[in-house]
Amino acid sequence: MIATLDTVLAEALSLSEDSRLQLVESLIPTIQITPDLEAEQIQEVRHRIDDVRSGRLSTIPGEQVFREIQQSLAERRSA
Repeated sequence: MIATLDTVLAEALSLSEDSRLQLVESLIPTIQITPDLEAEQIQEVRHRIDDVRSGRLSTIPGEQVFREIQQSLAERRSA
């Protein structure tokens, strides 16, 4: 059975915050990007993960992010 992106995303979002962070850490090395940027990007992601784990930074649910993006886009379209 081939999972769709939507299915995988829905399942990933149902994981605990720590499990989602572990998933991201596992996926990042599998992405082929420009070598010059890769080290900097990985360092930034690790820094942000550390910030979340330490409590210096909090996360918000993905649904809220998408809702706020949709609201912002709707406001711009009506302006």
